Amino acid sequence: MVTRVAVSWINGAPYLLVSTLSQHTKALSANPACSLLLGEPGTKGDPLTHPRLTLQCKAEPADKTKLRDTWLTNHPKAKLYYDFADFQIFHLKVNIGYLNGGFGKAFHLTADDLT
Repeated sequence: MVTRVAVSWINGAPYLLVSTLSQHTKALSANPACSLLLGEPGTKGDPLTHPRLTLQCKAEPADKTKLRDTWLTNHPKAKLYYDFADFQIFHLKVNIGYLNGGFGKAFHLTADDLT
């Protein structure tokens, strides 16, 4: 399952706020193995020439109440839905990463490389 979600970096790790009503959250609950693609193509040129980072992760439920203030500092508009009962936070535990800086600029990264 691939989808666009909001990401917060908390203590150097990625976290997601997702609804348990969504298909992607159901997929994470069934199998916590996931990946996160980071990077935005520029407005000009071939999107494949722009850098992006793919992280292979394991999603673990996190304490939504404890992370509330931090999440809302990073995503103030989420105040509209953060406290809805169907929303939960996942911590993505990064295993490895693949950095692609454009054509001919690809690198395999370990979790230690990413810290």
